[in-house]
Amino acid sequence: MMQKPDGMSTQSFAVYTAVSFVLLVLNTAVGSDAISARQSYSVRDSGGITIVENSGPVWSGGQGWRVGTDPDLSIGTVAGDPNYIFVQVRGAVRMDDGTIVVMESGTNELRLFDGGGGFVRNLGGTGEGPGEFRFLTEMWVSGDTIFGFCNLQKRIAVFNRGGDVLEMVRVEVAEGAGNPAAEDQFPDGTLLVLSAPSGGLSFTLGTIKGNTWRLDRFSRDGRFMNEIAFVKEADRWGHDIPGVWSFPYLPLTLGIGPHAASRHHVYVGHHTQGRIERRNGSGDLIRVIRWPTPELRVTDREKRRYREARSEPPRDVDRAGWNRYLRETPFPDRMPAYRRLLVDGLGNPWAERYRPPWESAQSSWYVFDDQGVWLGEVPVPDGLWVFEVGADYVLGLRRDELDVPFVVTFPLHRGG
Repeated sequence: MMQKPDGMSTQSFAVYTAVSFVLLVLNTAVGSDAISARQSYSVRDSGGITIVENSGPVWSGGQGWRVGTDPDLSIGTVAGDPNYIFVQVRGAVRMDDGTIVVMESGTNELRLFDGGGGFVRNLGGTGEGPGEFRFLTEMWVSGDTIFGFCNLQKRIAVFNRGGDVLEMVRVEVAEGAGNPAAEDQFPDGTLLVLSAPSGGLSFTLGTIKGNTWRLDRFSRDGRFMNEIAFVKEADRWGHDIPGVWSFPYLPLTLGIGPHAASRHHVYVGHHTQGRIERRNGSGDLIRVIRWPTPELRVTDREKRRYREARSEPPRDVDRAGWNRYLRETPFPDRMPAYRRLLVDGLGNPWAERYRPPWESAQSSWYVFDDQGVWLGEVPVPDGLWVFEVGADYVLGLRRDELDVPFVVTFPLHRGG
């Protein structure tokens, strides 16, 4: 029991006692949270590689980040000005001044919109000339410079925001590799390139083991410098069903394994485990992040649910052939732990939890700090395909009830 100090009045002692009790409670609560946070992960060194083992998220109930439910910007239209009509949006990014660059592969254009969603100009277009594309597949920005990569021409068109073509860079095929796809660049201007396997597919019937792709570093002028990492591809199925595309990936799998670039680092994921590797541009493994994820076994129940969810044949696919595909296609033993990787504007890795086709349209992302500590999960609005996460926004693609695509931004609240 606390004793009243000499000379202190009874009323003052009562106030002193109450305040001391409140401080004790607060200190205990803060101490408990700190202990809980420390116990949810451990960090150790293994031959110069930092291993971060997460046993649970740091955020507790009521903490964490939140994506708003209503977009604060929507670009697109059902009919009218063709500059606002989207067909095949493959990416979008917001520049430092708020300009949004949309990669519209349907017209091979990079479309620029101001911070209020107003159309500014188109870059590129279909063709063979300088600044034109035959199949626009990748896009990124660096400062005021905009880059677009044509998969068929294997070249990068470099623009300023005014629409001038500054440079055309042809990307070579690295020795021992197949076609290159430039995806991003490092702060020193060197390029991150996804190199396909050499030799292409093995044309056989039955299950075909997935190939191994490479993430490579290329010089600014398109020449191979060094390997960074290997990326596993999902298994495929060789069949003889007329009218169904050849050699599809097995159901409930990814195509090429998840990966992302951020500043000086490249992050490479794993198909079926909660694991992310961080490497530098030279290919050195710097950090391994691990966290517990559900083990998604593919049982007869999951196979049945997949067939029910995919019962309608895709466009231009014969129903009889599609039904045969659903009956005969092999399945993997397990579903992926997550399907995509992004790194936000503050350097935090985000991994999108895998969602089978029979689940709701709302996705959820595992979020880590820049050291690999698992913070928690952040759900995003239904039907939102995320392209970019900034300091205070999420940029992506969403479709309306008529399946018309819109490029949208939602506010991101980093509370807690």
